[in-house]
Amino acid sequence: MFCFRVLGSAALALSLAVMTGFNAADAKSSSDKSKSVKIAAKTTKYSEKEGFERKKLDIINTLKENEVTRFMTLRDGLTQAFELDKVLKGNGPFTFLAPSDDAFKHYPADDLSQLFDNKKKLRQVLEYHIIPGNYRAADLAQMGTVKTMEGHSVSFSNPGGDYYADKSLMKVIDIPCTNGMLHVLDRVIQPPLAK
Repeated sequence: MFCFRVLGSAALALSLAVMTGFNAADAKSSSDKSKSVKIAAKTTKYSEKEGFERKKLDIINTLKENEVTRFMTLRDGLTQAFELDKVLKGNGPFTFLAPSDDAFKHYPADDLSQLFDNKKKLRQVLEYHIIPGNYRAADLAQMGTVKTMEGHSVSFSNPGGDYYADKSLMKVIDIPCTNGMLHVLDRVIQPPLAK
C-alpha cells in the first residue's frame, strides 16, 4: 500500500493535492482577510510509512492495490488493448507512466469513447506510457528523452523540482514494483501519431 510521511500542515496540503488530482496548471488560491494560501500539486516521491513496509507487487497489482489514487480507467484500457495488462505482469523490467482516473477526466468524453472503441489506437497510446527498463524519475529527467514501447520518445524535465513527462506532471514518482518502476501522471500523454 502507498503511504506518505506527513510532516506538518504543508505536507498534509501536498498529500491532499496529490489525492484530489490538482495539478500546477490548475492551481487555485483562496484568501481570507489577512492572508492568501495557494494550493498546487507538486511531485511527491514515494516513501513507505515507517513501520509499515509494503510488499512489492508487479505493476498491474500495484495499480490495483494502493491508497493514493484510482486506476480503473487505465486498468480497463490495458485489458482491452490486446491484453497489454499481461505484458505489464511479465518480467520486464518496465517503467510505467500511469495516468490516474483523474488524468482521464481531462480527456474529452467523446474522444475517450472513440479511443476505447479503437483498440489499435488505444494500444498505441498506452504503449507510449511504457518504457523498457527500470528508471527513477531523476534518471529519466537526466536522459531528457526516452524511447517508449510504442516507438516514439517521451520528453522528461525537472523544472523547479517537479518532474514532467511531456507536459504531464509526474505526481507520485519512484514507486518500486517487482518488475520495474511506476510513476503517477496527472494527464494522459499521447504519441505524435495518436493525436
